[in-house]
Amino acid sequence: MKIHSQLKNEMMKKMFLFMAVALTSFVFAQNVASSAVPSAVASKFSTLYPNSKAEQWKNVKGNYETKFTQDKTKMCVVIDPSGNVVKTTTTIAVSELPKSVSGYVTKNYPKEKITEACKTIEADGKVKYEALVKDNHLCFDTDGNFVKSEKRKS
Repeated sequence: MKIHSQLKNEMMKKMFLFMAVALTSFVFAQNVASSAVPSAVASKFSTLYPNSKAEQWKNVKGNYETKFTQDKTKMCVVIDPSGNVVKTTTTIAVSELPKSVSGYVTKNYPKEKITEACKTIEADGKVKYEALVKDNHLCFDTDGNFVKSEKRKS
């Protein structure tokens, strides 16, 4: 009975944490009119991607994020208010993922396939990968080691 109670408490803690993270994501990601984007951000975007148009700017934890298409490739960039790139995410072919990612998916999701893949480059040069499997974003480090799984946002 004691184990059941401890398990129930752990589940409640995890549920509370999940709800807090979900609420924080909602609060910190808000659409921003193009006219409200700082000039340093808009300038950096147009310098880096002169042939692309920002779809919709969002304010995410004080930084500015937009999705766009560059040379037929879907991308996303996050730029801080001073015009420094925080991270860039690029859609890649599934075959461009590290081989260990496919192995992880085969082992842990034997009846599923990777439907989308992304490569993220952080400001410090650190590379991360994501693989979309069913409704899960599976996150991997530079070497293709599994880091975490996140449910896909609608």
